[in-house]
Amino acid sequence: MKGRFFVIDGIGGLGKSTQIELLKKRLGGKAVFTHEPGGTLHAEKLRTFVRSVDGPEPSPLMDFFVFWAARADHVAKKIAPALKTGKIVVSDRFDSSTFAMQIRGDQNKKWEKLFWTCREHVLGKTEPDAYIFIDGPVELARERRGERSKTEDRFDERDDAYQKRIRKGYLEFAKKLGKKAHVVHSARKPEEVHEHIWEIVSKTLRK
Repeated sequence: MKGRFFVIDGIGGLGKSTQIELLKKRLGGKAVFTHEPGGTLHAEKLRTFVRSVDGPEPSPLMDFFVFWAARADHVAKKIAPALKTGKIVVSDRFDSSTFAMQIRGDQNKKWEKLFWTCREHVLGKTEPDAYIFIDGPVELARERRGERSKTEDRFDERDDAYQKRIRKGYLEFAKKLGKKAHVVHSARKPEEVHEHIWEIVSKTLRK
């Protein structure tokens, strides 16, 4: 029995973590919950490095390849094996974040072809069945992030212009994916957002 693979993504601060916790309560032991960068022993080491770097930030191209390296291990050692056993997999971020942040956020349109080539080789047949993008204004995301530690995620601490570019990047990626992508608006009560997400998940599981 083939499992189902879901990605929950979007700019930081719009309730992504809350929605994943609500899904955990709904799915229980039927699902494997994971995150990016990370998910495996080696990928977690890359997560620590890439999210909070001492001194000057790495070049965007270094970020790009570090994320793909972590993802390659994540897919091969955790996601693909879980799907083969019929498990549901839910990942907090995935390749959609690389497109939004390194391609659009860092304004590297010239790498777009490289992105799709990496995606083909790293994902292979392990493509998500559904991407769920939690969307909302950058101002709302910043307000909700509040006093979050600056060492938690250096990408969240970048200015509003960057956040607006990555928001557009997520929406553009959603259009490229077509029916696999679902945009969920965050400016509602968490329970209302969850019901929308659960409707998407349930419909995908029935296919």
